[in-house]
Amino acid sequence: MEENKFTREIIDFDFKGFGMAKVDGLPVFLDGGVIGDQVEFLITKKKKNFCKGKIINIIKKSKDRVKSPCPYFKDCGGCDFLNYSDDMELKWKEDDTNKNLEKIAGLDIKVEEVLDSPEKTHYRNNMQFQVRDGLIGLYGKNSKDIVAIKNCLMQRDKANEVLQIMWRYKKLKDLKRIGIRTNYMGEVLLILVTRDGEVEIRDVLPDLIEAGVKSIYLNYNAGDKFHYSREFEKIYGEDTIEEKLLDINYKISPESFFQINRLATEKLYQKAIEYLEPKSEDKIYDLYCGVGSISLSVAKSGAQVIGIEIVDSAVDDARINAENNSINARFVKGAAEEVIEKLWQEEKISPNKIIVDPPRKGLDEKLVNFLKENPVERLVYISCNPATQARDLKSLKEVYRVEKVALVNLFPNTAHVEAAILMTYCGLDKE
Repeated sequence: MEENKFTREIIDFDFKGFGMAKVDGLPVFLDGGVIGDQVEFLITKKKKNFCKGKIINIIKKSKDRVKSPCPYFKDCGGCDFLNYSDDMELKWKEDDTNKNLEKIAGLDIKVEEVLDSPEKTHYRNNMQFQVRDGLIGLYGKNSKDIVAIKNCLMQRDKANEVLQIMWRYKKLKDLKRIGIRTNYMGEVLLILVTRDGEVEIRDVLPDLIEAGVKSIYLNYNAGDKFHYSREFEKIYGEDTIEEKLLDINYKISPESFFQINRLATEKLYQKAIEYLEPKSEDKIYDLYCGVGSISLSVAKSGAQVIGIEIVDSAVDDARINAENNSINARFVKGAAEEVIEKLWQEEKISPNKIIVDPPRKGLDEKLVNFLKENPVERLVYISCNPATQARDLKSLKEVYRVEKVALVNLFPNTAHVEAAILMTYCGLDKE
């Protein structure tokens, strides 16, 4: 046997959905495979605490392996678990969250329930495709190579119509990225990203309109760190498209954050509201509120709700959404860790309940400390990254008791999951 060649069973996944085996006690992260596969692999990179490897042969397939319905799955990095059974995907997400709660947060609590997505494919209402050398596609598995995609199983049918039209666009060389946002009515907001200069779309515009495109924006983005810069220019149609959650309508701008899976998001928000138990006498802060999708649902209870969001256009949309739905809620622009302190100290608005839904990096340390120094009776923490959430819980548990944990499968066929956690102030026991 070659020195770097091994045969092992895949026993876990990493946070990107890659298979994990062990050699001499060290984890080896592989370029594929599912739990239960017996594989032959080469170690390609050695680090102090882990290795990376490449599978060269699947000796025995896992009983939980299924045939992927996607022709691009072998190369495309968009999905992780199209070759893994749905039931085992949910079990792994539950087990992985429990592991984070125990090992990272140091908590003796388990996931209480797992809510599955009503749709496993065609659920995404927002995708970004890379454009390079006349090809439109997604990045490959663990690489920046482009895998050409003409039909994505994860996005809406209307979005695939638009994608196929853009393949006929004669000036693809002028683009670096294409964003396609769809709503519950099948309407499309199209974002064309260019490094600089104008983009001429007359040759495909009639077809795009017929396919349901209601709005087209140019985005000027010379860098590659983010999908979009903040330089948007509308070149066709409406300013926004409309989305709906829990019978509330939302205006969506090109850069506004909105959950990608509408039906599963309704389950998530219903669970978060159940945990929050909003009452008319409550004062509630919604941190990282986006376009106000949780804020407005909570405000329907009659509670005084203040949403805080750093993206200017999202706050503008949130205010319009509140007005259009005749719901009373206030929205403030700025970083959560800064605005909350200002409202609390300068305006003397001290909430009794808070909901947070931060990006994948989790809560700012300054905000964690503020929440500990100024505790509220209920704190609901929503996260798309249970690992950073667990990191924050490790600190917050000094002041709050973690009562309940629920998962929502917001991202089927990927390694990602959304967690909703209820915390209550420990000091209430002594008061």
